[in-house]
Amino acid sequence: MVCSLAKSIFVRCFLILLTLCLVTPARADEWWAWSALEYWRNDTSKVWLFLGNRLDADDGAYVQIVSPRFKHALLPWLDGGIGLSLLSIENTRTQDRFTQFRPELELNPHFDLTPHLAIEFRNRMEWRWNEEEALTTHRLRNRIQLAWSLPRPLGPLTRVFANNECLTDLHRSQRSENRLIPLGLTFKTGSHADLDVFYMILSSRVNALWQHESVIGTYLRLSF
Repeated sequence: MVCSLAKSIFVRCFLILLTLCLVTPARADEWWAWSALEYWRNDTSKVWLFLGNRLDADDGAYVQIVSPRFKHALLPWLDGGIGLSLLSIENTRTQDRFTQFRPELELNPHFDLTPHLAIEFRNRMEWRWNEEEALTTHRLRNRIQLAWSLPRPLGPLTRVFANNECLTDLHRSQRSENRLIPLGLTFKTGSHADLDVFYMILSSRVNALWQHESVIGTYLRLSF
């Protein structure tokens, strides 16, 4: 009975995500590919390298990011983290490009609601310095996520998750972006590899108006 229910949930999630993948290219237009290379950890800490590519075919925006990161368990329910991100931001139509340097600080509470259901928070402060500009474009990011780890994996599928992240430009004192992932799936792709596939609704504030785009993304995590 439980196995049948789990299979039914998997099939529905897969069909929803497949439908979103097929519909998104017909509308708009963002493709994100993330990866993380974890190269050291112990019982309370880990160090990894985050890499990202983001392409907006309609607007011609192409963003690349390289970011070494460190995380440490401050309490059983609270993680702290730091990161140093270097971004290359390019307009492929005009060939304009600039570099952004971004120190980051995180405080991330997390709680197990059941043995398989967790609620996780990510609170990140970013100090952003754009090339040839003053260090004034600071940003605060707050994300809440629900993640359900399957009691028994269904083939490679091990987790289903959803989250929402709000981004606030502190120099403007206003919310500038919202990233809603209504559905994401995690697959075990190897003994040291996991792959997230997700659909995102990206909302951006342009002047006083909000614009919405659909995003298909992947997040590959490798450990050594």
